Amino acid sequence: MANLSTTEKQILEKLFQMESGYVLNFSDRAMGEFFRDDVGIDIYNEKYNYATGSKANRMRGFWLKADNKLVGLSIIKLIDYIKTQILIENFKDKDFPSSRIRAAREIAENLIGEKIIRESKSQATFIDGNIKIKLQKDIFDHVQKLLNDGHYFNAVEESYKIVRKKLKDITGKERATDAFNSKNYEKIFGHLPRDEAEKDFFEGVRFLHMAIQFLRNEKSHTPASKIDKNLAIHYIALSSLAYDLINRKND
Repeated sequence: MANLSTTEKQILEKLFQMESGYVLNFSDRAMGEFFRDDVGIDIYNEKYNYATGSKANRMRGFWLKADNKLVGLSIIKLIDYIKTQILIENFKDKDFPSSRIRAAREIAENLIGEKIIRESKSQATFIDGNIKIKLQKDIFDHVQKLLNDGHYFNAVEESYKIVRKKLKDITGKERATDAFNSKNYEKIFGHLPRDEAEKDFFEGVRFLHMAIQFLRNEKSHTPASKIDKNLAIHYIALSSLAYDLINRKND
């Protein structure tokens, strides 16, 4: 049985929208697949049957029967699921306040007994002919609300600011034309280029950041205007890549 207080259960039930017997937007099949693939259990096992056997009661039964670490893992995975659903616009960001998500994450961390290290890198998957990209966390957290509200021009501008701030944190210089020089390569990459191939790679990263610098200048020196959502996401994905490439030595 997981060590969940009444208050903690109320927070989780509110976040996972369990009031009416459901859990988020899961169908019976989707809930079974989620717990099988992401948590590693059969949520429809008889031992988790509780009261009416609804999806919400299955969750409550799981909390009663599973140990702390397994319940903590499930909470983390459900939070990740919520964020993915917001990203692909199946959920609205306003329905999942950040304070509620933070509280649920703290509950999970207490159950697991350690601080959860969240993925900070960009991630990409290729499934059934479709590419899905998960943006670098610092950038996505900063622009998520702007994207949800349709402020695409501002989201692009803010993503560029995060990249430039990271560059300044590392080198003391915000502009790529100033930051990228041989004296700063150890600060940026952790070492000097070992061969010609790596030297070319470092130069490629420099030119990418220079592109960010000048694209950002174009955005900062003109009034905000309408920008296509698809193009905005491509710009932001470029920022995410640029950020990752100067953050490698901190991995």
